[in-house]
Amino acid sequence: MYSEDRNGLKLLKFDNFRGADGVTCAVSTRAGGLSSGPYAGLNLGPGTGDDPEKVDGNLELLCAAIGAEPARLERMRQRHTANVAVAEGGGGVPPDNTDALVTAVPGVPLLALSADCALTALYDRRRNVLAVAHSGWRGALLGVHAAALGVMRLRFGTEPSDVTAGISPMISAARYPVRADFLEKLKTFWPDGADRRFLTMKDGVHFFSLRELLRVQLERLGVTDHEFMHLCTYDEKEMFYSWRRDGERTGRFGLIAMLR
Repeated sequence: MYSEDRNGLKLLKFDNFRGADGVTCAVSTRAGGLSSGPYAGLNLGPGTGDDPEKVDGNLELLCAAIGAEPARLERMRQRHTANVAVAEGGGGVPPDNTDALVTAVPGVPLLALSADCALTALYDRRRNVLAVAHSGWRGALLGVHAAALGVMRLRFGTEPSDVTAGISPMISAARYPVRADFLEKLKTFWPDGADRRFLTMKDGVHFFSLRELLRVQLERLGVTDHEFMHLCTYDEKEMFYSWRRDGERTGRFGLIAMLR
């Protein structure tokens, strides 16, 4: 991971994308931006309670920082699903109930938003195909990465061995206590006991590693070229919005990616 300052914004970038000339990809932070109060900084989330004009202005700033046209920005109404939409033109109505976007069209920026969840860019180096995905624990258990790769393979012939993956900061296991109902769900999806590698216990409380679950899933899918940004959204208050830390009155950071 490394950072770049662009037009007053601090963007985080993946080392394993440095040699990928066909794509640009960045994770936003709170630095810069037009929002104030609990949303102070570069809040990219509509519907968070922030001034919509400031959110739109923040989106324009982010697009400008990576050389994208705001009018072609593709977003989605995320609902913690494994549903995937294919973006072919750019700038359309954000698809509802969707947590991953796929495109093979250069110049169409794809955006996923988070306030603790993981955001992923999947880039097929061989066929120049791109996906972004949003994944909390629900999306992870439902297999949103597998769904996105499935669409990439069905529509464009992508092979997992050709894919470079970058995964944003997310909430760390140390800040992610879980209760018995979650443990039952995890056991349902991982009945072979593999769930133990995703859990730790302290003072009788289980803590869940979303990062480890996603890493195992990507490797089982055949995506071995992956990079995780090892920052905790809960702990890095100056850099990231966090729903678990701040509650509903908080903003959203984003992962934006675009084929050149």
